[in-house]
Formats: sequence, C-alpha cells, structure tokens
Amino acid sequence: MRTLVLDNGSFAIKCGYAEDETSARTIPNSVTRTKRTKRMYVGDLIDSSTDLSGLYYRSPFERGYLVHWDVQLAVWDRVFSSDVLGCTPNETDLMLTEPIFNLHQIQRNMDEIVFEEYGFASLVRAPTARLVEAGARDLIYGDEGRDPECVLVVDAGHAFTHVVPYHMGRQIASGVRRVDVGGRLLTNYLKETVSFRYWDMMDETFIMSAVKEKCCFVSEDFKRDIEATRGCVGRRRGGNPLGLEYVLPDFSTSRQGFIQGSQPDDIVTDSQLLPLCNERFAIPEALFHPSDIGIEQAGIHQAVVQAVAACPAEMHAVLLANIIVVGGSACLPGLRQRLQSEVQAQVSHRVRVFAPQDPVHWAWQNGCALATQSRARSWQVSKAQYEEMGAHRTIVHFGSIS
Repeated sequence: MRTLVLDNGSFAIKCGYAEDETSARTIPNSVTRTKRTKRMYVGDLIDSSTDLSGLYYRSPFERGYLVHWDVQLAVWDRVFSSDVLGCTPNETDLMLTEPIFNLHQIQRNMDEIVFEEYGFASLVRAPTARLVEAGARDLIYGDEGRDPECVLVVDAGHAFTHVVPYHMGRQIASGVRRVDVGGRLLTNYLKETVSFRYWDMMDETFIMSAVKEKCCFVSEDFKRDIEATRGCVGRRRGGNPLGLEYVLPDFSTSRQGFIQGSQPDDIVTDSQLLPLCNERFAIPEALFHPSDIGIEQAGIHQAVVQAVAACPAEMHAVLLANIIVVGGSACLPGLRQRLQSEVQAQVSHRVRVFAPQDPVHWAWQNGCALATQSRARSWQVSKAQYEEMGAHRTIVHFGSIS
C-alpha cells in the first residue's frame, strides 16, 4: 500500500508518494483560461500553452478556504491521472493538508469526496503547520535526535500568513494569529504599482508573479534603502545598485522573462524593459506593515509577539528560540533575517528564526517522512472506519491531531 502525500495549497499542489520522493510534482491549483483563444487548462496543462498573456485564473479557494469544489475536483482528477501520478485510490493511503481552523462543512465535504467519490483506502487530514512542526527536530537540532518542546510556525502562504504555536506536538489554539497578507496580495500590489508607474500590467498575473519571485526582497533597513533609491528608475537611469531592469517575455521567442545582465551575452533590442527600484523591497514591506496598504492589522513580527504572549509564560523563551518560517513568501531573500531582528527588538528573550532550504516543499517533505512512522498510522482513518464512525466523528478525530 503506497502513501500519497498531497499538500493542497491555494496556489499550488505539492504531491508525490512517500516511498518515492522522485515522484514529487508541483501542480498549479487552478483552472486557467487564456485571453486570446479562450481555452481552458487544468492544473499543469497550462505549461503546454504559448498564449500566456492575460491569463485568467479560477482557484478552488476563496480567502484561503476551499469553496469551489468543481475546480478542485478537476485539478485532483488531473493529479491522480496516469499522466501525472497514476494513482489507484483504493490501493493508496492519502495524507492531505488543510488550512488552520478549517470550517467543519468544508472538512465534511473533503472527507466525503476522499472516501465516497475517490475511494481512498485511508486518510490523514492535518494542517500544513502540523507537518512543519513534525519536522522541526531536524531543522532546529540537526542530528542531536531530540524533539523541541515548543515550536512556533510562521506559514507565509498564498492567501494569508498564519502564526501557530505548538507545545509537545499540540497546537495552542489561543495563540494562533492570522495576517491577511500573502503571496497573492503581494503580486496584486506589485501589479498595481507597476501599472501606475510604468506599464499596464493589471492583466499579467503570470508575468508579475515571476517578477516578484525573481526581483523582490525584504529590506533589512527600509528607511535606509528608500532614501538610497530616491530618484532611481531602474539600473540604467541613475546607476543605483538597487535598481534593475526586467526583460518582459514576448511569448513567441521566450516564455520567461529575466533580469537584464543575468544571462550571458544577452542582447535586448526590441523587448520591453520593466524598470524596478524601490518596488523590489517596498512591496514585501506589506508583510511587516499591512496598514501601509489599508489593512489595519499587525505585521507578521507583531503577530509572532502576540502569539507568544498568548501562551503560558514558561513557554515564551522556548517558542521565541524555535521559530520556523515556511511558505512561498518565505523564499523572499532577507525575510528570515528581518523577522528575527524585528521580533528581537520587541522581546528580551533570545530569538532564533529558522528557514528550510526549500520553504515551499518543506511540509510535503515532512509529510513523506511522517507517513513511514507509527505516529501517522495512529492518525489514519480507514474507509471502513469512516463508514462506521460517520463524518462527525471523523472530523473530531482529525481535530485532535491539529
């Protein structure tokens, strides 16, 4: 019996078999429609299209919660098909992730689809943060072989950022905090800023998402950098070291853009150049100061301090020393260092922030490791148990391991 680990993110699905990490795939969790031909592509099928300008994405998620089941089933059908994973559900155990504080009706629908529509042999359903916590030992202590008593997970995802404290593998619900800033908001913010200053990119989500990933970073000293870039418009126009120019793809000779000068012997003549300067670090600054864009909430550093303060006092020092940041936004250069320095400025205890080499797939990798352990077996609900227990008791069971 194989175990399929499926990290069902709102932006992308990270999936593969626990027994074979070479089977790992990352599939866009959306149905995409092209602007010119109006064709629909499910998941990774968009990679076969050359019409990538002005793409329209339909996601199964709204505000971080799975609500459009027709889209999700279409993507899952693609993932389980012989063209991707070749999954036979009745011969496969499934480990599936869900958001923190997921709604019971969504959980009920998910369990019914997994068991009644697909017919998987068994299911483990757990929040992404729980899988991150399960792998904290290797990241924090290396080969010392002891589990940390307390862990604080900062999951900077696509829809929002969660701060989740754990004690001895148990979530401290009163300490969970959410910041409504994630990768999608940063991409939209970048689109609006660039469209106002340079080119109209409001319909170019695909391009601007790539620009964000390749060009943006988190400033260690925002005031210093904003002063340094005063009057800067790209690298050519002023020679500022923080400025650069991004070569936009034309989708006929190139599918991906690139930073000018980053490729050997690149000669740009007819391509459009997108100048970037303070946009590179001003956009990610919304993670620390959401009020700058009209979201009256604490930044992620303040959310960390609030989460720790809501836990018992004897846990504060350990939680602050064991902060793990994961998710797509954790890939932004400088985020770990900035988060550590901002939190340290507000507390007296020593602060340590850890980030895995691959923050996007870290939860999936831990799920694969966890699937082979006896602990995961105790979390499982088989199809026969589901039919006997019913949907409500299954929800209660999975709630006990969050």
